[in-house]
Amino acid sequence: MSFPIEQFIKKAQEQNKSEKFIQTCLSYIKKLSEKELPVIFSLEHLAILIGVQSDFLRVLIGDSKNGFTVDEYENEYKYKRYNYFKLKKRDGKFREIMSPAKDLKYIQKWILVNILSKYLLADSCKGFRKDISIYDNAKVHEHSTIILKVDLLKFYDTITEKRVYGLFRSLGYVNNLAYSFAKITTARHRESYWDDFDQNSKSILGQLVENKPAILPQGAPTSPMISNILATKMDYRFEALARKLNCNYSRYADDLTFSISIHGKLPSLKLINKIISEEGFFINNRKTRYMKRGCKQYVTGLTTTNGINISKEYRKGIAEHIYYCRKFGVAEHLERRKAEFPKYNNIRFHDWLYGHMCFIKSINEKASKKMLEDFNKINWYV
Repeated sequence: MSFPIEQFIKKAQEQNKSEKFIQTCLSYIKKLSEKELPVIFSLEHLAILIGVQSDFLRVLIGDSKNGFTVDEYENEYKYKRYNYFKLKKRDGKFREIMSPAKDLKYIQKWILVNILSKYLLADSCKGFRKDISIYDNAKVHEHSTIILKVDLLKFYDTITEKRVYGLFRSLGYVNNLAYSFAKITTARHRESYWDDFDQNSKSILGQLVENKPAILPQGAPTSPMISNILATKMDYRFEALARKLNCNYSRYADDLTFSISIHGKLPSLKLINKIISEEGFFINNRKTRYMKRGCKQYVTGLTTTNGINISKEYRKGIAEHIYYCRKFGVAEHLERRKAEFPKYNNIRFHDWLYGHMCFIKSINEKASKKMLEDFNKINWYV
């Protein structure tokens, strides 16, 4: 997105702008252009580039010229910035998702594509990146003698509006725009969200839970990339440490993994915790795991001991669904598993099962071949 510098200078001179003003603007333009970022001077300029009304952007950041706050605007026009729903996690608990409304999502996607995606991430960052998957993350730790898994506590929740503002300032944008970007890409959760934190999280994140600031919403398209960018310095520090100790390091979202083969040394938990803390994050001690060769080793859900693979338990579970769907029929199988698949019909279960088949194929095509053959023999009309 090239900026018309000559046209800008001519227009500024016609408006009798001072030479100091013009040079300051040119310096700003150069700084952003060198990073291949769009040159934006104001919220109104941003609105033009995105193709939305500036008044709407002002409402989103709580700075409406009409005097509306965000809450008042939502009540007046029945507009909801976010829709809330919960997803069940593997541990049985729930994760609250904030799905942005269509207009807000469009604006966030513009910011993601035109600004955030231009940032160069560390090689060790494997999550939420094009053409990089959990397979690539696990591959780093294949055939390891010992693996150390470290989890970040409430990763998105610790990325506040203030930190996001700092990110956009570091990219080179002026204060008012950095503030606007932060407002657009963060949100305040409902009171109940913070109340649901377990006692361990509340004790570690005490000030955060007390203040309840706007944070990265899970469900916004900008959140994964923002979290990756803000963790980049931490990634670089761990990469340097890994080179020094002759070990391996990778990060997939909030999962940090260290490993060694025959030679090398793992960093101490004390040092890992120190670096994580200095970079504004917190370690979840309850999920710290050492996995030695001979025991089950897995990274982001994939086994790594004898090559990268999906666990036998996972494959067996999917194969059993296929077997019983063929034996009893899909409807009867769903009736037998009603507690596991409430409100599922044949079509929805087909999509669920097929999605798991595709996942298995993406990791181990050989293992998926027979499953796919059996899957295609299921009569989905009974």
